[in-house]
Amino acid sequence: MRKDILTRIIGGFLIGIVMGQIVQFFVSMGIGQGNYVWVVPEFRTYFTDEISAIITQILLTGVIGITFALAALIFEMASWGMLKQYFVHFFITAMIWIPIVTLLWMPKTIANVFSLVASFLGTYIVTWVLQYRFSQRDIEKINAILINRGEEHDD
Repeated sequence: MRKDILTRIIGGFLIGIVMGQIVQFFVSMGIGQGNYVWVVPEFRTYFTDEISAIITQILLTGVIGITFALAALIFEMASWGMLKQYFVHFFITAMIWIPIVTLLWMPKTIANVFSLVASFLGTYIVTWVLQYRFSQRDIEKINAILINRGEEHDD
């Protein structure tokens, strides 16, 4: 279990950093006027030098990755229903992801924060519906197998 958690932490951190750099690339395409912008200017104002802002951004995107990697363990809690798992996972990841994304990339307006929360929630709803349908299909397949096995043993 410890090795699994350590693997999730390291892997999540690295994936978070990579995903953060991909996001930063697209943000830079929008605001960089042909130049790569390492950090959004508004985020840069919190620091005395750019390198500190870059390092902080990298660490924060790594924290997002760790959060998602560790929060995925919630889905392994077999005693919880799928709805409870999604609610807990949603709130844990939202408490980390929304403030960090807002800090790093979003202009601080109520409309932007509302849009970010709405898109996060919308993504979760779509994901939950898809997972629910996949699970239903898997349960139906398992039940069919069990019924077929029961019929074989009745002979």
